[in-house]
Amino acid sequence: MSGEFSEAWRSKVARGVTRSRRWGLAFRASPPLRVGPLNTPEPRHLAGLDLLRCLAIFVVVLFHYPRPQGLETYQMFANFGWTGVELFFVLSGFLIGTQLLEPVSRDEAPDLKRFYLRRSLRILPPYLIVVALYLFVPAWSERPVETPAWRFLTFTQNFGLRLNGFSHAWSLCVEEHFYLVLPLAVLALRKRVRTPQLLVGAAVLLVVGMLLRGVLWQRSFSMLGPDDEGWRGYDTLLYYPTYARLDGLTCGVLLAALRVFRPAAWARWTRGVRAGGLALVGLVFLAGVFWLNEEHFRYLAHTMLAFPLTAVGYAALLVAMSGPTASRLCARLPGVKTFAVLSFTIYLTHKAVQHGVRVFLAPHGMDAFHPATLVGGAVAVLLASLALHYGVERPALRWRSRLESRLVREPAPQAALG
Repeated sequence: MSGEFSEAWRSKVARGVTRSRRWGLAFRASPPLRVGPLNTPEPRHLAGLDLLRCLAIFVVVLFHYPRPQGLETYQMFANFGWTGVELFFVLSGFLIGTQLLEPVSRDEAPDLKRFYLRRSLRILPPYLIVVALYLFVPAWSERPVETPAWRFLTFTQNFGLRLNGFSHAWSLCVEEHFYLVLPLAVLALRKRVRTPQLLVGAAVLLVVGMLLRGVLWQRSFSMLGPDDEGWRGYDTLLYYPTYARLDGLTCGVLLAALRVFRPAAWARWTRGVRAGGLALVGLVFLAGVFWLNEEHFRYLAHTMLAFPLTAVGYAALLVAMSGPTASRLCARLPGVKTFAVLSFTIYLTHKAVQHGVRVFLAPHGMDAFHPATLVGGAVAVLLASLALHYGVERPALRWRSRLESRLVREPAPQAALG
């Protein structure tokens, strides 16, 4: 009996190897990820990514804080804060891409019902609470809300958007479009795309994005002077829309494919000298973006190059921070995991809460950079994000876990058993 089983197993493995050779990288069954000579499995939680998530939310908050005249050094770093959203996109592409590609590596189709359940109950409950605050509690909003409710509810706010209350929800629209398209793309292409095609497709997507932004800039902004009113439409056309912000998501998905389908290569590049070299490369790319930001902000070179350079720079840092050494070090840093967990609720609440603190303290002679305003704003944002996390996000995640367990217990449809 055991001999028959072994023979059947060897036959099955041989068929799997034949299929993987025929389909290429994107569909090769891969062993568990390995790190180190002891052949121990890579931890599922990469603590180094928590530190990157903390960095992302910090620079985003810095970007949204007032930038008064006379503080040139602060303004330079605050102006660079827009890249925090690009870091969030790289992280999202990597983590969501890994979730969807791991079943493919086992020659299975992703479970879309479970995927959309998980994403919906992760994003929607806290998001809808904050949308309701903006729409029905005018004192909450940092600016008047001009966006109609249906645009928030359909995640179409980022098209034709101009700065107003809760305008920073545009990035969640991009994320939702990504959640819709990527699973369907994986299902459609999982038995048709090979490694070279995957790489070429990603490169084409990045180049098309650069060219599209360049063409739109030439048509709408090439004739404007530095102080022309026409620049007000720049963000509407070239910053908020999904078609302009695919660079980070694309780089993140490519890293997910490397981790899932080339675990040995992933392990090599996340350790030792290679990881340090990648971190240095990432910082060089980001330094180039910093220079573009200061010298060519919103002009053609910045418009075409800043997004892909930022995405590649943060992607290199992500690989460097995914190794076991970085994860062990970051796991020991106090508060990193907590702030990483709270990053979403901080993102949702920080603009309105900090604005409320500034408005409250301004009559007492405390401006935006008064110590009491800075500390009070930070504490208020932390308290608001904790309230939203424990009052809404955590209960929704517990409900999600119960629903997931029911899905697992459900018998498979008869058609799927054949």
